Amino acid sequence: MTDVIQLGNVINGKTEQGSSEQINKVLNPSTGEVVAQAKLSTVEDADRAVRAARDAFPGWAATTPGERSQILHDMATLLAENLDEIAHLETIDAGKPTAAARGEEVPGIVGALRHFAGAGRVLTAQAAGEFVAGNTSYVRREPLGVVLGITPWNFPLWQAVWKLGPALAAGNTVVIKDAELTPLATTRFVELVQQLLPAGVLNLVHGKGSEIGDAMVRHPEVDLVSFTGSTQAGRTIAAAAGNAPKRLVLELGGNAPVVIYDDIDLEAALPILTNGVLFNAGQECMSATRMLVSEAIHDKFVDALAASLSSTVVGDAEDANTVLGPLISEGQRARVEKLVADRPAHAKLVTGGKKVEGDGFFFEPTLITGLRQDDALVQEEIFGPVATVQTFTDEAEALRLANDVEQGLAASVWTRDIGRALRNVNAIESGVVWVNNHMAVGPEGPLGGFKSSGYGKEGGTLGLEEYTRVKQVIVSLA
Repeated sequence: MTDVIQLGNVINGKTEQGSSEQINKVLNPSTGEVVAQAKLSTVEDADRAVRAARDAFPGWAATTPGERSQILHDMATLLAENLDEIAHLETIDAGKPTAAARGEEVPGIVGALRHFAGAGRVLTAQAAGEFVAGNTSYVRREPLGVVLGITPWNFPLWQAVWKLGPALAAGNTVVIKDAELTPLATTRFVELVQQLLPAGVLNLVHGKGSEIGDAMVRHPEVDLVSFTGSTQAGRTIAAAAGNAPKRLVLELGGNAPVVIYDDIDLEAALPILTNGVLFNAGQECMSATRMLVSEAIHDKFVDALAASLSSTVVGDAEDANTVLGPLISEGQRARVEKLVADRPAHAKLVTGGKKVEGDGFFFEPTLITGLRQDDALVQEEIFGPVATVQTFTDEAEALRLANDVEQGLAASVWTRDIGRALRNVNAIESGVVWVNNHMAVGPEGPLGGFKSSGYGKEGGTLGLEEYTRVKQVIVSLA
């Protein structure tokens, strides 16, 4: 049993306790032990954080892109210097296997910060010209003001940086409302970088989304809300923000179709697809959970994937050999367990399907076949280490099944026929489509969904532009 970490808000450059008498206890999902706690914030605490960001905005916006870029590069360096500590915090509160946290996730966050640092120096706009006789027009890109970032529990620091990085690079100030389940790494990062930033430029508050989150979404001094989370919560936030109205970037639920044709290179694809099912215990909105498989190769594919899933090392996230760690909470595991247990009679459980007994919130790697399009396991985002399989007979049916859900965040197509691949890319209603790959992402490209998966982009030039406003200036030549 380690000492319980005491967490505080970061407001106007200082760490302080929340004013509520409610205590949020953070559990290690591998063991169920309490690893941290924080006094929750009140609406008054949230208001002070927003006002600190508003007061800091004029000075921060007045810095040059080059100055902001250097500070973001310094933030990336500071994160890299503290990589082991930050990765450990992600492991003990989010259940991320230490090999993934240290080897992939936190280094990826460092790279994202460096991308945003550079991209903020090269924002583009329409070229100046005499579009009205006797006048020259040009366009300015300006920061919006105060950005509220509301982050999810499944990728806590990753999502915080993908919000605060472009927001700061564009000249905005920021308040982060982190997830109650996974606040450790984000809090530590925000504390660390205060030494680099003017007071009030980056703030963080702990609290319940239904209380302080809602209050900040409605706050008149918040200019943009960037939210990553469930579609249901996104709809609530959109309704609250619509009263202002104010700008929104929403990355919501996913239910990715994985379209597998009979000419797939199965040997090359298998480790990628296995990782796509199990990465972060399937708690990833772009997970490769919904397999649509050509009828011609169904049996061969299912046998191979089942063997791969069954051989996965399941265990404590701090064990370097662990591939599949725990789900985030008992409640999340119970939800996944119920979805699997309530499968229809026509479905076949090929492997897995049960919780792992003992400490922590573990669930077996699971594969289910024989599903139909209207089954809950197909229509709902599972958010666990569970893959489902449906079959199709031709390309038209594959595309119909791929698009026949409410979500449209990500998808992948597996074929060696380039014409068929591009036809599928064009037809699938998702914000990102991979060909012969899955979950390969970097900060240089824009991510964001269609349909109920949200709107707006994160990453790339388009993601940075979300945090700016465009002003046309028209100057008379007379």
